[in-house]
Amino acid sequence: MESIPNHHYSPLTISNCKCQSLRAFLFVVVVLMVSLLYFLTDKTFSYFNQDLSTVSLFSPRFSLDQMREFAFKNSISIDYKYSYYTRWNYCFNRILEDSDNRFNMEGNDVIVFLHIQKTAGTSFERSLVKYLNISRPCTCHMGKKRCICYRPGQDKSIWLFSRYSTGWICGLHADFTELFVSGCIDNALDRKEGIHRNRRYFYTSFLREPISRFISEYRHVERGATWLASRHMCNGRPPTPSQLPLCFDPAIGWDGVSLNEFLACPFNLAFNRQTRMLADLTLVNCYDMKAMETETRERIMLESAKANLKNLAFFGLKEYMAESQWMFEQLFHLREEVGYSTAFVIKIIVRGRFLVTMYIAQV
Repeated sequence: MESIPNHHYSPLTISNCKCQSLRAFLFVVVVLMVSLLYFLTDKTFSYFNQDLSTVSLFSPRFSLDQMREFAFKNSISIDYKYSYYTRWNYCFNRILEDSDNRFNMEGNDVIVFLHIQKTAGTSFERSLVKYLNISRPCTCHMGKKRCICYRPGQDKSIWLFSRYSTGWICGLHADFTELFVSGCIDNALDRKEGIHRNRRYFYTSFLREPISRFISEYRHVERGATWLASRHMCNGRPPTPSQLPLCFDPAIGWDGVSLNEFLACPFNLAFNRQTRMLADLTLVNCYDMKAMETETRERIMLESAKANLKNLAFFGLKEYMAESQWMFEQLFHLREEVGYSTAFVIKIIVRGRFLVTMYIAQV
């Protein structure tokens, strides 16, 4: 009889077989887990991409439909003056290129102040109309906020476009898009003076550390500020209620608002205000948040704001008010009636020269 071979397996061989089986099992488990994780992650990112604009650490007090209704009620009460908002493409004139580009009050030059909320703009604008030592000071009357700022020897020819001279004729706290991109200033001054002039515009503004500015705006709103009359014109029209819902009922206001509620509204324009007001919003389809991805929109706005900031004739910093005022006087050859003390001059002379040097290098 033929004998059947007797196979003997060593313990090492059996152990290798078990390890191979275990590896195969673990490989299958890992593949299944990775597939499940990819599916869940894809769904999660899709959810956040769709709802990123409404995600907040706090829950808004009102629903989206209610905030759109608030925006509609407010929009019908605003006079937008559409005839002012025709787009003009004219060159911005820098005052530092050469002596011919220096500000000339007796010519057709106009200083424009872009007033961003809570950046000390009110103090700066008030100094322009009340304290400049010029041959024809602005005429201010007791009890009235606006002053008349005509050029020396020229009636009805305005050299200053600001809150305390021309008023908010391009909208309450009009931004760069409303002032420069739309060409509102040129049209508004033509109507105010009754004649068209070939003017040169010198845009100025003030900035502030963002967190301090935001807190200051919250406190201002808490006391009753709303800026409901702001038009937010862009590409010749205001935003629709769907594009820019209102965080509160305009018939009631927002005074007494808690910080949590202030933070909870995703349509609160206090967020990133300085960037938005300095950017050309036509580059991001104005207030249509659905036109592009949030990250792309924010990147374009930031780059636009930085480019426009470099092209301003002057911008000051709230944290350096005295130094900013001194720099303005040097650039525009305008002096305040109130002189500086010797101690102050010694304190800022080095810093002031450094700021001017850096400013010229950046421009």
